[in-house]
Amino acid sequence: MDEVKYNCGNDCYGLSHNPDTKIYIFVFNNRYFEKYCDKCSNKFKHEDKWCNSCQMNNIKNNFTKWTSGNEKIDDFIREEQLKYDGKGAIFEWIQYNEFTNIKEIGDNCSTIAIWKDGPLIYKKLIKKSHEVVCLKYLFNSLYITSELLNEVELHLKKVDDDDFWIKGYGISQNPDTKIYILVFNENYFNYCCDKCNNKYDNYRIKWCKQCQINYLNTNWTSGIEKIDNFIREKQLKYNGNGPMFEWIPYNNFINIEKIKKDVFTAIWKDGPLYHSKTEGKYKRKINEKILLKNMYDSQNANSFLNKITFLIKESYGISKNPKTLDFILVLRLRYYCEYCGKRHDNKFEIDNKSCILCQTNHENEKINGLIQEMRLNTDYYSTKNYLFEWIPYDQFYNISYIAKGGFGKIYKAIWKSGLLCYDRGYSNNWKRKPNTKVALKCLNNSQYITDEFINAVKVHSHQETKYILDLYGISQDPETKNYIIVLQYAESGNLRDYLEKNDKNFDWFSGLKVLNNIFDGLNEIHQNGMIHRDFHIGNILFTKIEEIYYKSNENHYNAFISDMGLCRKVDDVNETNVYGVLPYVAPEVLRGCSYAQSADIYSFGMIMYVIATGRQPFADCAHDSILAIKLCNGIRPEINEQIAPKIYIDLMKRCWDPNPDNRPLTIYLKEMIELFHNSLNQNFKEKEQQHYEIEKQFNETQECRKKSLLSVKNSQLTIHPQAVYTSRLLNPFIENLSKYNNIDNNTVEIIGFTNL
Repeated sequence: MDEVKYNCGNDCYGLSHNPDTKIYIFVFNNRYFEKYCDKCSNKFKHEDKWCNSCQMNNIKNNFTKWTSGNEKIDDFIREEQLKYDGKGAIFEWIQYNEFTNIKEIGDNCSTIAIWKDGPLIYKKLIKKSHEVVCLKYLFNSLYITSELLNEVELHLKKVDDDDFWIKGYGISQNPDTKIYILVFNENYFNYCCDKCNNKYDNYRIKWCKQCQINYLNTNWTSGIEKIDNFIREKQLKYNGNGPMFEWIPYNNFINIEKIKKDVFTAIWKDGPLYHSKTEGKYKRKINEKILLKNMYDSQNANSFLNKITFLIKESYGISKNPKTLDFILVLRLRYYCEYCGKRHDNKFEIDNKSCILCQTNHENEKINGLIQEMRLNTDYYSTKNYLFEWIPYDQFYNISYIAKGGFGKIYKAIWKSGLLCYDRGYSNNWKRKPNTKVALKCLNNSQYITDEFINAVKVHSHQETKYILDLYGISQDPETKNYIIVLQYAESGNLRDYLEKNDKNFDWFSGLKVLNNIFDGLNEIHQNGMIHRDFHIGNILFTKIEEIYYKSNENHYNAFISDMGLCRKVDDVNETNVYGVLPYVAPEVLRGCSYAQSADIYSFGMIMYVIATGRQPFADCAHDSILAIKLCNGIRPEINEQIAPKIYIDLMKRCWDPNPDNRPLTIYLKEMIELFHNSLNQNFKEKEQQHYEIEKQFNETQECRKKSLLSVKNSQLTIHPQAVYTSRLLNPFIENLSKYNNIDNNTVEIIGFTNL
């Protein structure tokens, strides 16, 4: 009855009885033989149908079928076999003639072979033939002792218990040398040190810390116990990455050259010590160029160690000058300029193996200083991570004239070697973009470097926005000796060119998109505490963009602000000269007041006028002192609400208010321009009632505005011969306007000048 109770589990359906034999029968479901042994009816130990009692009997019955010839070895193997639990291979005696293709690998003669029969795996105890195995020779095994067997057992237990990937298969013996051999699977030498048999501390790089300690305990000394202890402490923390910190005899340095008072370059004959990740051993990089930093008056060990605390990570080790007895810190040249010994400040200096100051070597001191300052101000982690540089004129080809500006001629060209940019892709390095298209702004009468020219270049280092043209560098015309500002090339021309090419498609949404781009650039200038001072449509340039989300075949463009040459800091505007395009210059500036950001807002109002009408302001009159007086008296271009909605016109008129204090703040202008743009943007998902009302106003003026733009193009209105829309010196036209400074700007009447 005990057997009946034992077997009556969830898998048992009941009992039956054979009427012929009179034998009782247990009836089980069809999963019975998946869980119970068909010989002894005991439940399997695990899913591999391992019946411990039956398999142990099989193993014991097999004891008499093999022998190693040594009773202690036989007993050891039998004990290991009786521990077998059905997982992995059975530990066994392996005849040496079962091994083929025996070969040694590595410096320590690690041996691998092919085991013909292969390990005995529990799957009905089937042999896995022609298995690659590792042979670990027990060279002290000529005499089998209990201590030796205990050591073998501990080693087997350690690798089997700690790592699923390392398994012991058995023991063999070389019949010629009589040396016993431990046989492991092929992963053994990937995970265990072939010198000390311990598992690697880091198997990926074959790193054994114990062997490192043994390796480093060689006969060396600095002669000072504190220095020795310091070096050993650093060495014990070594994890196999990078060079080993060590004591370096001074006579190992050759070709020592002084570069400054306490810094020398030299060649280290033996070179730094590395742990090879691929070979799993120590190797030296011979004849390495290094930097020697003499620590003068450093005979005191404590003082020396305190000085070098923050330099250890960038050094190879310590040495000592035998003549002066001063200690020397041996530095890795990767982190220091080999020309002056200065520590590198950024990745560009590291990649180019010299500091920025040593890289710039122009004959003109002002140019040198300019390039150095521009490079020092480079944000190497920004989106505009290119390098400002001096560009030899012979680097340019296909030079062709574009236009004449207020201060010089503008050309387009191809820069052969191209822009130097930081590649954030696979290389993480500085690379050139050959054959870069550029614009060359050749400045008149710039043979002699002035502070104005330096300022015209430096101001770009303060700009970090996608709506301001990039400044790549400077060059010089070898014939005229005039200096050249090298800029990003805008292939689609200025706003005037853009309007002429796109008049049919320049609806309100396109116009507001352009206006939004322009204002984003101006806002960035103002956020950086700057004033543009020469803001007009000739300085609004366009580049074509290719966006994957555009499904139409139409071209799309981004607007950029250019000509930052007159830009100044807010507190740096004490100049008597006034430059610009007269209709775009704020009246208070014409009267001799200092520039302020509100003057740029006035200019922006005039750009709003051009966007709405397609016309330049005051194109039909001379840009002279008479117009300057009228502007100071409050004259402005006139526009009616059939061309543009009232909400747009009101904002535009606020921008050109005679009183700078009444002009809208930048933040308010930004909100309004974005409000206009979003109201017409069909993809904007957060529209409120005011968006729909504004959209309606713009749509009501759409047709009239379109007809007006076409009429401007078709009529080809004649521009007055003295209407000048390039920047120039305006002082001859405004010399007598200072008397208008006393006018109360709040009482000036706005007089219409042009009617549409």
